Amino acid sequence: MNTTAAVPQPGKGGSSDVAIQQAIEYVAARGGGTVMLPPGVFRLNNSVRLRSGVRLIGSGEETVLAKEPSVVVPLVADSDWYETRVTVADTAPFRVGGGVMLRGKCPHTNADLVEIHSILAIEGNTLWLDNRTHNAGYPTHMGNFWVDHEATASTLFSYVTGNWVTDVEVGHLRLDGNQQHNTYLHGNYAGALYFQDCRRVRLHHLHVGQVDGDGLSFQVVDDLTVEDCVFEDSVQGIHAGSGSRRPVIRGNTIRRIRSYGLAWCWGVIHGVAENNTIEDCVSAISIGHRDTDNIMRGNTIRRCETGLVYRDDPTHQAAHDNVIEGNLFEDIGSPSAAGCAIDMDAPVHGNIVRQNRIVCTRPGLMACGIRLGAQVESVVLEGSPCEGIPVALDDRRP
Repeated sequence: MNTTAAVPQPGKGGSSDVAIQQAIEYVAARGGGTVMLPPGVFRLNNSVRLRSGVRLIGSGEETVLAKEPSVVVPLVADSDWYETRVTVADTAPFRVGGGVMLRGKCPHTNADLVEIHSILAIEGNTLWLDNRTHNAGYPTHMGNFWVDHEATASTLFSYVTGNWVTDVEVGHLRLDGNQQHNTYLHGNYAGALYFQDCRRVRLHHLHVGQVDGDGLSFQVVDDLTVEDCVFEDSVQGIHAGSGSRRPVIRGNTIRRIRSYGLAWCWGVIHGVAENNTIEDCVSAISIGHRDTDNIMRGNTIRRCETGLVYRDDPTHQAAHDNVIEGNLFEDIGSPSAAGCAIDMDAPVHGNIVRQNRIVCTRPGLMACGIRLGAQVESVVLEGSPCEGIPVALDDRRP
C-alpha cells in the first residue's frame, strides 16, 4: 500500500515527536507509505522511530526537528539486567513517552554501558521502561546499572532512528541538536540519525548540525545511501559503522567537525564515498579495521588538520584493497603539526592511489603529499601531482 499521512503544524496539535510517531505508526499499520511534515519546529522528547516501508519527508529547511535540553540524573538504586525499571534521584526531567539513556560502568569489566529506552510509566522515583536493561546478544552483566559504578539516566536519544527496519527514507528536513544544552551522545549507540541492523535506507536533502555526537551513525546496515546532505558543527560527521555493506555516501557537505568528517568504522566493505566536500574538520577521513574494497573518489578535502588516515591495525585486520582516486586535497595540516594528505602508515596491501591532486597554498603547512609506512605492500601509485609541498612522496618502505 502507499498511504500518506500529513502531520499538523506545530502549535496545532503537532508540536512534538508524539504527533510524528502517531503518523508513522498509522502509515506502517497500513502497509507503508509517506509521512509528510509541514514547516515548523517539532521539539523532540524522544526519538522519531521509523518503521519498515515508511518515508518521512519534510518541507525543506523550514521543517526542523529540534532536540530539547538534556538533563542527567544519578540512579539511587541498583538495576540488574532482568529488570524493566530504574530508580533515579529526581523524576522531574522525565516524562511518560519520553526517551531515556542509561549510562554506567560494567561492575565486572568496567566497560562503558549505554542503553536507550522509552519511559512507559513514572511512579514515585521509578521510571518504568519499555524493555529490560539488557540488550539482546550481549552478556547479561552488560545490563547491570549499579549506583557505585557511575549509573545515570539522562534525557538523551537519537533524533531519527531505525532498528531492524527495511526500505525507509528520510528527506527534506533539518535536525538541530541544540548542543550547547545537551551532553555527549556516543556514536556507537546513538546519533542525530542512527540506524542499527537495517537494510535499504535512503537519506537525502537533510541539514544536520549542532550535535554533541554523530550527525549520522549506522551499524550493521546494508545498502544505506546518504546524498545531498549537510553535516556541520558536530563531534563526528558520518560514522559508517561496523559490519555495514555497500554504503553510498555521495554529494554531501561535511564541515566544522571536531573529530572525523567521515569515519569508516569496523568491517565496512564495498562502500563508495564520492563527490563529497569535507572541510574545516579536525580529521577528514579515517579508515582501518577490516574496511576493505571501498572507493573514495571525486571528493574535495580542504583545511583539515589531517587528511585521509589509515589506522594502524595489525595486518590481518587492516584496511586492504581500497581505491582513492580523483580527489582534491588542499591545505592539510595545522600550525602545530605539518600535515599529510594521504597517510598510509599501516600494514596494508592492495590499495590504489590514482589521479588525485594535492595542493598546499600556505608554505610550511604540509609536510608531504603521500606517506607510505614501512609495512605497506603492493600499493599502486598513479598520477597524483603535488603543488606547494616540499615532499610529494614520503616512502618509508625498505
